[in-house]
This record gives sequence, structure tokens and C-alpha cells, in this order.
Amino acid sequence: MSSDTADSPGRAGGTIKSVANTTARLAIDLLVITGWVMLLTLFFLQNAWPRWAFYALLLLGIGVYVTVTAAWRTSDSDEPTA
Repeated sequence: MSSDTADSPGRAGGTIKSVANTTARLAIDLLVITGWVMLLTLFFLQNAWPRWAFYALLLLGIGVYVTVTAAWRTSDSDEPTA
């Protein structure tokens, strides 16, 4: 018999921790992306720069954010689980 069953208390605690961790990461992502959009919007409205530059910087900023945070998340998943 295997001691790793879905009913084990350690597994349920890990699942709850995983859900909480994912929820926190999504909330932080939402906050950062919203802040970036608001910052760019206010900056471009103040300076009356072209719309294409707004979208270019928007996509560039989000791309950089995803690239940087993806490296953090893969290093987190490389840790051994108990």
C-alpha cells in the first residue's frame, strides 16, 4: 500500500497553500499591470503623444514584466516539496 493518498492531511495542506499562493500571485500581477496601464495612460494624456507609442510601451512593459517574473516562478517550482 502506498502512503501517498489524496486523503492524507499533508496533501490537503499543500493544496490549500498552493491555492493561496496562486491567488496572491494573481492579485500582485493584477496590481502591477493595472499600475503600469494607469501610469502610461496619465503620462500619455499629459504629453499628447501618439497612440501607437502608448500601445508599444504597454506591450513592451507587460512583456518585460512577464519575462522577469517567469524566471522567479520557475526557480520557485524547482524547490523540493515536502
